[in-house]
Amino acid sequence: MSKKAKVFTNSFLYSFNSLLLKAVNFLLIPVYTAFLTTADYGTTNLASNFNTVATCFVAFSLYTSVIRFYVDLKENSEALKRFYGTLVLFIGGSSVVFLMFSLLLKDWIIRILFDGIDFYPTILIVLLNIPFSCMHSLYQNILQGRQEGKKYTVTSIFYFSFMVSLNMIFVVGMKMGANGVLLSTLIVNILFAIFVIFDLKRLNLIRFCIDFKLLKSALKYSVPLMPHDLSAYTAPLISKIILNKSFALSSVGLYGLATQLSSVTDMVQMSVNMAFAPWFYEKLKQNTPQAKEEVVKTAQPLMWVYGIIFLAVGLFSQEVILIMAQDSYALAWKVVPLLVVALSIKSIYYFYVNVLFYYKSAAKKIFIATMSGSIVNIVASFLLIPVYDIYGAGIAQIVSRLVTVSIVVIISRRVDNVGFKLHKMVGMVVLNILFITGGLYFSYTRFDTQFSLINFGYKMIFFAAYTGIACFAMKKDIKALFENIKLNYIK
Repeated sequence: MSKKAKVFTNSFLYSFNSLLLKAVNFLLIPVYTAFLTTADYGTTNLASNFNTVATCFVAFSLYTSVIRFYVDLKENSEALKRFYGTLVLFIGGSSVVFLMFSLLLKDWIIRILFDGIDFYPTILIVLLNIPFSCMHSLYQNILQGRQEGKKYTVTSIFYFSFMVSLNMIFVVGMKMGANGVLLSTLIVNILFAIFVIFDLKRLNLIRFCIDFKLLKSALKYSVPLMPHDLSAYTAPLISKIILNKSFALSSVGLYGLATQLSSVTDMVQMSVNMAFAPWFYEKLKQNTPQAKEEVVKTAQPLMWVYGIIFLAVGLFSQEVILIMAQDSYALAWKVVPLLVVALSIKSIYYFYVNVLFYYKSAAKKIFIATMSGSIVNIVASFLLIPVYDIYGAGIAQIVSRLVTVSIVVIISRRVDNVGFKLHKMVGMVVLNILFITGGLYFSYTRFDTQFSLINFGYKMIFFAAYTGIACFAMKKDIKALFENIKLNYIK
């Protein structure tokens, strides 16, 4: 299989994995919304966002170095084993220190971050989860860097299935509410961390040590990226904190369900980028016009695929929520299109930011874009959320994405003008937004809280028209893809 074919294969595996997990989550919406109040849902979402920020902080963004340094160390197996071992020990020690300080500062954490939520047992479970969550994230990035899409998919499905099983026991069976979800996450992460160590040792991929030279190089690469990662994850956390303080945990719950649905689009983008980035780095390393041209030709069909998914989620999230969720969650759909628009703008970001991640000196500049976008998001959230509730949070997301993407594009083109067709990318995003807006006219004006077959059919017309345009634009790529599948998989 060619390396380009491997990119598409891994993209399919990552996307299949993400969509499968999301699909199962959709099917579980009636269960979770029946046994979790909107306040419970708000608690779990707030905890999840905090965990993401804390994990990034504890790990010093070293996850980013796992993929990038694999390209440099893959020919030296001993150095690579020492590199993995160094990261495991360093991140493990850092997370334990963070946990100790968090327990000492628990009153401050409750007052600032978790207003109205009990420390015992809820917040304590959240804090105990952080060290083990770090191991899960590290292992995922190791598999991604090694381009082991199949193994990544299998382990992710097993991880998710085990968590869902525990949720059924704790949330449905024992009716533990938000604490049941959090306890399930903790148990699964503990067991998965044990598996990670066992698997890396079994495959002789790790040597436990602290190689200060490798650690210094990795930190030199990753620490400048911390403002980038933290700003990207902190803004959603602050938005939910403001929602909680301005309204209630129930608003956080509605917004959480909306972000869960809209995140399908970003999951696909991230999944594709997980396969695209290692291949992209290798193409830049070749540093030839042909290699860059191949990258550009790959980007355009990906944008069309993203557009189809954006439109599907933006148009039909209303039906999903009205049919599958309890009535108390009904209005959550109305903010989903705003979040989808923000994520459609972000699609341009993934292509340009990979350029900055490749060039180690340029990677230090990424924080300028993400921090600027985060500051805009936070300011907009403070101004809009107290007035417009969850819609204010959605608008803040759109504004911040515009700022972040604009800055990344400007910096990236100065570092290496790979040749991405920016005007075409922007045109595809605008076209997608227009189709979302037109398709939702009757949803917002006449059928906001009721399912209508007429409205559903109206949306299907918009979706079919856009899909037809996308398929026509990708006809050569679709033909090439089928030929590749026939060549590699059909004997």
